[in-house]
Amino acid sequence: MLNLVITYFESPGMKYRHYAPKTKCILVKSGVNQISKINKDLLSKYSNCCVVGFIEDRKYIHVSNNRFICLGSKYNLQEVSRNIFSSLRQVDRLNCDLAIIEGLEEKNLGLSIMNRLVRACENNVI
Repeated sequence: MLNLVITYFESPGMKYRHYAPKTKCILVKSGVNQISKINKDLLSKYSNCCVVGFIEDRKYIHVSNNRFICLGSKYNLQEVSRNIFSSLRQVDRLNCDLAIIEGLEEKNLGLSIMNRLVRACENNVI
């Protein structure tokens, strides 16, 4: 009888925290109350945090400019996909206790971007 051993190796993109910041992250799903959840539910409770978000929402999010990391325009998903990894690396350089990340609609390229953000947040999604 022949015993066959199959070894499975995950590719780097499949690893759970690949390119994820060391800082704890919370992803706020896209929707009507997204900005309210960020401001009232998270920023009001945590003092040392940053926000990774979109240029269109910057003026509505109550965090200082040096604590806001811009992913680009939520209407230009190509730009967001180009900026995602550098933005996630920038989170750790700020030495925050928490990073709050704005989510976007999960369709087309947005589905791939959200997949990466969910993994970076270790499924901490509200």
